Amino acid sequence: MLDVWFGALRHGYRFARLLQADDLDDRGYHLAAQALRSEPVVACGHRRVLAVTAYGRVVDWGRPRGRRQNWPYVRKPDRLLRDVRAVAAGTGHYLALTGDGRVVAWGDNFFGQCNVPEGLPPVEAVAAGSYHSLALTTDGRVVAWGDNDHGQLDVPPDLPPVVAAAAAFSYSLALTADGDVVVWGNEYVTGHIRNNVPPGLKAVAVAASRSHALALTPEGRVAAWGDNGCGQCNVPPDLPPAVAVAAGLGYSVALAVTGDVVVWGMPWFTRAVPSGLKAVAVAVCWTPLSAVTPEGRVMVWSNDASDPRCAVPRSLKVRVAPSEMTAGNA
Repeated sequence: MLDVWFGALRHGYRFARLLQADDLDDRGYHLAAQALRSEPVVACGHRRVLAVTAYGRVVDWGRPRGRRQNWPYVRKPDRLLRDVRAVAAGTGHYLALTGDGRVVAWGDNFFGQCNVPEGLPPVEAVAAGSYHSLALTTDGRVVAWGDNDHGQLDVPPDLPPVVAAAAAFSYSLALTADGDVVVWGNEYVTGHIRNNVPPGLKAVAVAASRSHALALTPEGRVAAWGDNGCGQCNVPPDLPPAVAVAAGLGYSVALAVTGDVVVWGMPWFTRAVPSGLKAVAVAVCWTPLSAVTPEGRVMVWSNDASDPRCAVPRSLKVRVAPSEMTAGNA
């Protein structure tokens, strides 16, 4: 069991994760402990993949850069991308979070999704929907900007302190310090998701895709709800306890306490996980799926082997949390 206590969450989500990581390390689950100490250092966008190197720089690869016709575009500001600790990617825009809590954005900007609000206080985490951006401030508030055609920027005014946030095509999702899941945005999608949140659910992590959502409970169980047209909400009954979840288009991913990547939903992904892979982080977009090994290597795979996002730079090594042991579990 992955014993997480919500009292600790109220004193800071990162602190709580470190407490949990220490407990897992003591039990010999070194990969799981390393996963909990990690931040999102790889992000899969619709056109490009981002990765944070061991030196805090951002490397990206995939389809050619450049704006869509008649779309405003913000160039990648390399001079500002120093000491980066986390990244997020939308359909065509990208976010980076620096060590001092600043947010840097670039890419497609037709809806203002790269216009980081002036005066934004220090930020703890970032998330990118298709055309909107979210920032979680260090005092537990969610700040949103970009496309608001479906109300995905309309953060509930009575939203309690938040410890995690996720963004999808037309809605946003937050995890409060009490472990409750709050959804807002597209009425059809949010109604389908908000009205079907498993009764009594308390979570420590969340993920959102176009029309389904995932949550991770304190015990390491995965809850999934929303559109189930591809079986993406049919959580495998024999799934081991998990430490992370991710949601793609028509499929779901869990990172097990053993370091195994488990995928269900679209059938080609359930067969495509590289043999013998052990991971400390996972990230998805619509179709490509990525994983970070304990040594900091990045693997990206898809049902389309020619997808340029799968061509990871050979010399790339990403920032991973320090760990005395980088492989093996009890």
